[in-house]
Amino acid sequence: MGANAHTGLKESTPAADSRVQAAPLQLELIFTGPVQLVKLDVDGETEAQVSFRPASKPETTYRIAVAGLVNGEYEVRWAAIGADGHAMADSFRFVVDASSASSAR
Repeated sequence: MGANAHTGLKESTPAADSRVQAAPLQLELIFTGPVQLVKLDVDGETEAQVSFRPASKPETTYRIAVAGLVNGEYEVRWAAIGADGHAMADSFRFVVDASSASSAR
């Protein structure tokens, strides 16, 4: 009768389409329900070092360490498998802009 809604990305840190003053040391992905995160790539100005291994069990929140980010735009691409077996993939972008910190002083 009712439509089954598939699990998806609820929020991220850095947030999609955000501008941050400092390069993040980790990415946080929060899903609307438990998923197995099977892929995560970060592309941008530099070669990011991403400490990611595919999940062995479903989780709602993932925190993935990243290093090597500098000023510029980055795209985070991820893929996951929902508890219902539904595969999903998406991406979001954010910008690291250290110069925006000087205007706050």
